[in-house]
Amino acid sequence: MIYLDTNVIVYAIENHPKYGKKCKQILEDIASEKLKAHCSVLVLAELINVLTRLNRILRERREKALDIRHNIDAVLSLPITWVDLNFAVIRRASEYDYATAGADYVHVATMELDSITKVISADADFDHVEFIKRIDPLGYK
Repeated sequence: MIYLDTNVIVYAIENHPKYGKKCKQILEDIASEKLKAHCSVLVLAELINVLTRLNRILRERREKALDIRHNIDAVLSLPITWVDLNFAVIRRASEYDYATAGADYVHVATMELDSITKVISADADFDHVEFIKRIDPLGYK
């Protein structure tokens, strides 16, 4: 069981020059059930936020915008175990003092309360959390 961070999905969608190919492989492994992944529903909110920002940039460049609904539907079609936000997660997240962003506290609390100790993420901030082993997408299989 592994936690999937938002950036893996974003990098696959935007075909990131460094991480895109590997992140697509990770999502393909989830789709084929070679990899069992868990995510907080916060990942979906973060994904919508990032895609909305990307669309603003694309429109300014007069490039074709991303179909946010299509991308969300594609992510929701993956066999990911979605963990709802609840008061226990938020309360636990409020107790942390890690060198990470506040939203990452919610991801960490979700992992801790679900006994998940591994995360696939390009975000090295997770390296500051002692009970989590971060797997960089480039280091995946």
